[in-house]
Amino acid sequence: MPHQPSELSRRNFITALLATGVSLRLNARTGAAVDDLSAIEQTMHDFVVQRMIDADGLCRSMLCLATLAPWTNADLARTDQRRVSDKFRMRITDMFQNSTDKAGCLTYENALMATGEFAQSQIIRYRVTRENAAREQAHRAIRGILAVIDEGRHYMPGWLPKPFGGVRNARNSHEMSVDQYTKAVVALHDWRPLADKAEQAVIDRFFIDAADFFIARKWRHAYRHRTIVTADTHLHALGLYVPLAVLAAKASGDDRYLAHLATFDAAMNTALADSKLNSFNSTSLIGEGYYVAMQAGSRDPRLPRMIEWLWQLGAKCVDENGQGFVPGKVPMPDSQATRLAAIATIVETQRPATRATALARKILAGNREPSKMWHAFDGLTECLAEISITSWLVAYWRLREAAKR
Repeated sequence: MPHQPSELSRRNFITALLATGVSLRLNARTGAAVDDLSAIEQTMHDFVVQRMIDADGLCRSMLCLATLAPWTNADLARTDQRRVSDKFRMRITDMFQNSTDKAGCLTYENALMATGEFAQSQIIRYRVTRENAAREQAHRAIRGILAVIDEGRHYMPGWLPKPFGGVRNARNSHEMSVDQYTKAVVALHDWRPLADKAEQAVIDRFFIDAADFFIARKWRHAYRHRTIVTADTHLHALGLYVPLAVLAAKASGDDRYLAHLATFDAAMNTALADSKLNSFNSTSLIGEGYYVAMQAGSRDPRLPRMIEWLWQLGAKCVDENGQGFVPGKVPMPDSQATRLAAIATIVETQRPATRATALARKILAGNREPSKMWHAFDGLTECLAEISITSWLVAYWRLREAAKR
């Protein structure tokens, strides 16, 4: 868009700027400043609804930056002729190995995370506005997640596959990750109070089945058939394993699930001192997962301490303009700072001195356009970061909810 010349004189411009600054400072105390973000919220929401959501209610992931649409296999065939990342020599589809439908894999790689976050944002929106449209959009996303869970049962109860190719092909997927599980569990937990009795029973059954699934595997799984993931080797798995044990115990009335929490003691203690947990993905997964465990009744003091630690680490990776970055000799811009913003109200409630919501507002104001929010991971910079967009919405509606208190 071409730059539009201002009609304000320099003096009037400065006067207006100062007035805006005073207004924002006043609003920061009242919580009303979040209203200044409402136009961006509409942009983010419309992008999700119009471009990301499929017919089953799942949010497509990693849209092509050039087209703002899902990649096609023809697109990928052209892209694969060159190396995208000099660091890893990684092409955009290397992680899908020899799949015959790499576009279907890419489009649904992060679908459960994005769908869970969009559902969560609309659940909070409904609590704030009581708009039926918000409730229905949340429910549509939840139904999409439940459909994948149902497909997963064809292999084993509690198995939540990455729905490569969409719901219709989900049962054929042999891939999963704790990231996708975590955001699905968070969304189902948040939706449960709004569900009818039958749907609550389905959700509770999944919490139990998923816990049993991981217990049978000693709380580990094979990622892409080549990497064994445990809480000790991949600390972000704590964001799933800890709340899942708590939720399964609550849903079943069987406290034996809680005994499994001791399995994670060493990893939980390690995480509290690990300064390398400064990725926004770890912040989101562990922070949101631990918060669910707290809501479900856990009184482990390490949970709120860890959420604050994640905030401290993540806040160091946000510049003065609200832009996130991956630390390094040459910092890489990372739009997933919105995932840090999403836990701001949780952090500030625990410790008001953090003024976390002020940074959250800055982050949201600094990330205004979905088409400029791409994945920072080497090899994926040609893909939109769907979870940056959905996390933006979670952060916004949490700020709105906090402003009502």
